[in-house]
Amino acid sequence: MHFSDIPVLVLWLAAAVSTAVFAVTWGSWMTGKLRRAVYYAIAGMALFGVATHYGRNMPLGEVLFLYSLAMLALALGVLGRREELTRLAEAVKRDPKSPDNKMSTGATVQIVVAGLVVIGAGTWFLST
Repeated sequence: MHFSDIPVLVLWLAAAVSTAVFAVTWGSWMTGKLRRAVYYAIAGMALFGVATHYGRNMPLGEVLFLYSLAMLALALGVLGRREELTRLAEAVKRDPKSPDNKMSTGATVQIVVAGLVVIGAGTWFLST
């Protein structure tokens, strides 16, 4: 199967599902302003996709595919870290300037690895 064989409707569905997964995995542990930031991130990524489609003349299918990959990578990056991230969000809410407000090394590595794996797999898929 080649990338060009995938109907755009399926890519729209993938974009919708990956957006929902991102919103649930990130929004579930955030509160207040941080939760709103999740929705702003979704809107910002969607606007970036629209700008890429029209500005660079990138085919809609590729834009939707890359958007879905980005959402999926970010969602997988925090999977299983809800407790840690909830504590971090509460600590940031109490004292936003504290130097202790950092994700653990494991969480940071998980986000980076998830991003690299998903983007690598997507790049490979686009090139076949």
